[in-house]
Amino acid sequence: MKSTMLQYDNAVEQAVDRLLQMGIFTSKADVFRIGAMELAARYGAVKSKEEIIEEMMMRDAESSYKKAKAGKGKFYRLDEL
Repeated sequence: MKSTMLQYDNAVEQAVDRLLQMGIFTSKADVFRIGAMELAARYGAVKSKEEIIEEMMMRDAESSYKKAKAGKGKFYRLDEL
């Protein structure tokens, strides 16, 4: 893990302190880490949680499809469930 020293103005300090007081984060480091990841997701620098969930669902669907195709599983229509 890397560390960085930050300097920020009073408005940022107030926002960080308020987030800590509200119990949303437990440390200033968490505020900045999560903030950086949220910005990275917003600007497409990292995958969003929706993209990650979709990839996981596709992997599961592929596995189920392969099993069914090999005769080791079966697909059901929604009205059959």
